[in-house]
Amino acid sequence: MKLTHFKLILFSGFVWFGIGIYLLTLGMNFIVGTATTAVNDTSSLIALFSPIAGGREQAGLLLIIIGLMIGFLKGRFVLSKTVQRVVQRIISLPLPIKLSQVYGVRYLALIALMVLLGMSLKWFKLPLEVRGLVDVAIGSALMNGALAYFRLGFALRKQQSNS
Repeated sequence: MKLTHFKLILFSGFVWFGIGIYLLTLGMNFIVGTATTAVNDTSSLIALFSPIAGGREQAGLLLIIIGLMIGFLKGRFVLSKTVQRVVQRIISLPLPIKLSQVYGVRYLALIALMVLLGMSLKWFKLPLEVRGLVDVAIGSALMNGALAYFRLGFALRKQQSNS
């Protein structure tokens, strides 16, 4: 299969989008599961937000909304810079491109750091709603970053077809 700049940019976007969907779903399940379980734990985020939101389920929804907002902001203002750097790197590579050439050490370190962060949430035995909030935020950020990949990829394709 011939790997073009456009295909590699879309591939990167689909990887981020797929991982984002997985984390978003996982996080929402953690939050909803915690919110719908009748527990008298007064130290949880659900218990903290329940009086403000009007109940445990509404507190869970509020946590999901907070995670989505954090993820949107992180994706828009932090990960979009990473996406631009990766896309510039992909565009700078001469064709044909090997997949091993695409991602630099810093990018791979960022991925490893995010995986370790996710794994550490299990090791530190954080409450499920906190893990859920983090997973929703990271999943939302990755999906937003994936959209940046898609925008840049299709802009490159349009630019190449016009020239």
